[in-house]
Amino acid sequence: MIRLPVSGLEARWRPATGHDDIALAESQPGLAGGVAYASNGAQTADGAPLDGAGLPIGDLDLLIVSRRREILGDAFVAEGSCPGCSARVDLHFTLSAFADHHRPRTTRAAVPAPEPGWWRLRACEITFRLPTAADILAVAGRADARLLLEQRCVRGGHDARVRRMTSRAMSILGPPLLAEVAGPCPECSADVLLDVDARELCLAELRFLASSVFDDVHVIAAAYGWPETAILDLPSSRRVRYAGLIGRQTSGPQFRHEEIRVA
Repeated sequence: MIRLPVSGLEARWRPATGHDDIALAESQPGLAGGVAYASNGAQTADGAPLDGAGLPIGDLDLLIVSRRREILGDAFVAEGSCPGCSARVDLHFTLSAFADHHRPRTTRAAVPAPEPGWWRLRACEITFRLPTAADILAVAGRADARLLLEQRCVRGGHDARVRRMTSRAMSILGPPLLAEVAGPCPECSADVLLDVDARELCLAELRFLASSVFDDVHVIAAAYGWPETAILDLPSSRRVRYAGLIGRQTSGPQFRHEEIRVA
């Protein structure tokens, strides 16, 4: 079970099937793809589908990072190049440490408002809530996206001072897992800063991993004669195991198609 850091909601990922892997493998990068992945595969504590669009960005980020840690482990490598000598730079860190460093914190500038999910600035009668993925998607691509987002999430004045105060409070109360990671260049020892968008980088890895579903379906269908739907209905872990067994059976006893049936 995962406790999401901004909302406090408890969530979990259900076991994936080939249908989930197909959807992920064919998804596009970006926030909309992350929302679809979370909504399709994550559940609330009571087993109900999770509304990925309704999550604050920090919660969506952490949810997807947790899935990557569950499947591929905690160790992570950010790749880039040195701006000085152009050498390749790999910065190694753990996703758990990265997420902990960017966890939500309280701030003296804001206090909870009576309405659930809303906050009030101490310095003025301004209330706000943290933007959700739905808020970001609703204004994406608009020239006045910043103003539209403020209108959705902030009640009260919108002058420059209020914008700064509100933005600062939001960044403390619900930070996204998007930040710079610093490390030395292995060639010239210069300090290198790499932009790390943890949600998108983890999604890219998970998307690449899920794309093996096409090879698995081909191998299993050719070996056992099962239809595509039956193979995709299998839990992903079982499908991968079947494909692996077939790959290793190059010299052992061969099964006839009619001897294997999907349970």
